[in-house]
Amino acid sequence: MLKNAVAFAFAVGAISSAHADADADRLSTLPDVYISYYDVSGDSENAIRNSIDRSPERPRDGARAVDALTTWHFSWRTWSDGHGGCDPALVEVMFTANVILPRLIGSTSPDIARDWNRYIANLRTHEAGHITYALSRKADVLAAAKTTRCEHINAAVQRVLDEIRAHDRVYDRETSHGIKQGAVFP
Repeated sequence: MLKNAVAFAFAVGAISSAHADADADRLSTLPDVYISYYDVSGDSENAIRNSIDRSPERPRDGARAVDALTTWHFSWRTWSDGHGGCDPALVEVMFTANVILPRLIGSTSPDIARDWNRYIANLRTHEAGHITYALSRKADVLAAAKTTRCEHINAAVQRVLDEIRAHDRVYDRETSHGIKQGAVFP
């Protein structure tokens, strides 16, 4: 059995995120998505922003600190044909995604809570956009793996993953990493 995996990260820089009703948004409905949080607090928008900026748990995209981070991951494996060889027809492709978001703890004024909740809802929508597109390409990953010789599966799958990465870079550029979608706090 051969097994390979690749992950890719998407970041939202200088933008915070919030804790919204997890059952009511698109991000929560996507399969195999795992969401984790790092806690932030403050009694004003600036204090919350400073808490995000100073959090040791704040995610990083390479050398750059970001407020939220989404990674998606495809893995694939082939099975033996029963004679010790690989059979591309038996390939399996799995998908998972991880999202790290800040979570506002403690009490705040209703105005700050409203702005925070609007922001987190918009940020979650933005992050779901990355995952939705990657997940929509799962069949293409599978097709690339199934239509090539075993020794070329990794290269064929990598080409599809490169296309997904390119799309997500364009998505971030077009949305200004979610800013144009309202993912801005304060």
